[in-house]
Amino acid sequence: MKSSHTMIKERRDALLDLLHKHTSLQVKEISQSLDVSEITVRRDLTALEKMGLVKRAHGKAEIVNKIGTEDHNEEIEILKNAIAKKAAEFVAEGNTLFINTGSTALSSLKHLEDKRVTIVSNNVKVANLDHNPNSTVILSGGEIRFPKEALVGDIAIESFSKMSSDISIIGCSGLSIENGITTPVLHEAKINSLIIERTNGLVIVVADYRKIGVSSNFTSGHIKDINYLITDTFASPAVIREIEKQGVQVIQVEV
Repeated sequence: MKSSHTMIKERRDALLDLLHKHTSLQVKEISQSLDVSEITVRRDLTALEKMGLVKRAHGKAEIVNKIGTEDHNEEIEILKNAIAKKAAEFVAEGNTLFINTGSTALSSLKHLEDKRVTIVSNNVKVANLDHNPNSTVILSGGEIRFPKEALVGDIAIESFSKMSSDISIIGCSGLSIENGITTPVLHEAKINSLIIERTNGLVIVVADYRKIGVSSNFTSGHIKDINYLITDTFASPAVIREIEKQGVQVIQVEV
C-alpha cells in the first residue's frame, strides 16, 4: 500500500532529525534507524535534496545548514514551480486562460510548452515572459499597484466583465474552509472574484503548504468555487480532507 502524505512527511521529518544529530550518515544507517527500505530512503533523500535541505555524495547524506531566508526561499520556489507545472497540464490548445497576480499562477505560463492560447491577466509581469508566437496576451489595463505590478481599479474590472475564459489559474495568500480564497489586497480580491465568476470551465487554485488553512484579509471566492486545488505534500492533511469534503479535487505534487 502506498504511504499516505502524512506518513511521508513524518518519515522525512524523522530523517532530517537524524541528519541534524549526526555529521553524515550512510543510506544503510538511515534505513536501519527508520526501519524502512534503502530504496525508500533514497527516494526521500532525492526529494529533500531538490528542496535544498540535504546534500548527498558517495552513498552518504548530510544536512544543509541554512543561513538567513535566501535558502528557504529557494526551497519554496522549487515547490511553487512543481505546482505551477502541474496546473499548466490542464490548459489545452486554443484555450482562453485567466491568470491573476499570484506568483505561482504566473509561473504556470512558463510550462505551457508550445500550446497556442489566449492569456488574459491583470499581472503586468505576464508581458515579460516568453510565449508561443501564435498565442495572444491581453492585459486588463487599469492602475498599476507596485511592487506586485498588479492592474486594478475600474478599468481592470470593466475588462474582465466583458470577457470569459475556458480555464482560470488563481494564486492566493490563504485558503481556508472558513474564509475560502483570500488575499491581503481588497482591489485584487475584487478582480479575483470576477475572474472566478467569468470562468466557464475549470477554476484551479495553486497554493503551496504555507497558504493551506490560512486566511488573509479579503475573500476572493468560496471553497465550492474551486474545481481543483493544486498544492504540495507538506500541506496539512486535516485541512486537505476538509477541502475535499467540499467537492474540490486536490492534487498534491511531490518533489
